[in-house]
Amino acid sequence: MRDAIVDTRLAERLANANLSIGPTEIDRERALLVKSLSDNPARAEELLAAIRLRQGLGEVRFQSLLRRNAALRALVAREVKVDEVGVSNAFDMLHGPKRVARLAVVGSLAEAEAFAREVQAGGDFSELAVERSLDDGAARGGLLPPIARRDPSYPEPLRAAMYATSIGSVSPPILDGPRFYVVKVLREIPQDAVTIDAARARCEEAVRLARERLLMDALARELASLEGVTIFDRAFDPPAR
Repeated sequence: MRDAIVDTRLAERLANANLSIGPTEIDRERALLVKSLSDNPARAEELLAAIRLRQGLGEVRFQSLLRRNAALRALVAREVKVDEVGVSNAFDMLHGPKRVARLAVVGSLAEAEAFAREVQAGGDFSELAVERSLDDGAARGGLLPPIARRDPSYPEPLRAAMYATSIGSVSPPILDGPRFYVVKVLREIPQDAVTIDAARARCEEAVRLARERLLMDALARELASLEGVTIFDRAFDPPAR
């Protein structure tokens, strides 16, 4: 039902903006989706097939989804700005140095301080994380993937602690909302040899796609509102006399 509401409102917005969506725009949406799943085209198609099967996306619904995304992208296109700050951040994430660390998440300052003391006294961080960490990564001993300094997918307090703590050391407790972090930095992966000039096109594309997605999601939420919508369902009509 919400999809139908969004589609109706998108059609109105497109008409008002004198925009149209055709096969070219739909094909581009599919290509972007496939590219986001894997750099290996064959693997990407396998993943897409699995997603469609899991979500019940037959050809009609899948084409509707692609058309919907293409319409959202067209409507937000003029609002997307690619600046040097964004390009620099994208370059740092793609080619800059990254740190590998273990993370424990606990519920109080006292627990965080006790955790850090035990590790500094010779305790095994990974074993303690398995036992005590509230994070989903506890089963891996708190091991995190390589994280760039400017990667927005991780909380700023965590990233700041990872880059302020020396290699092999344990951070002091870090407050983030209702929880506390303790981090042990394992190693740093140095920046690769790619220059920002060589990577500029890819970085600009990454910034544009990320900012488009944020705006598209916001617009989709706005259009999916049920405010002002009246739904008629004959199944609820009183029986005929």
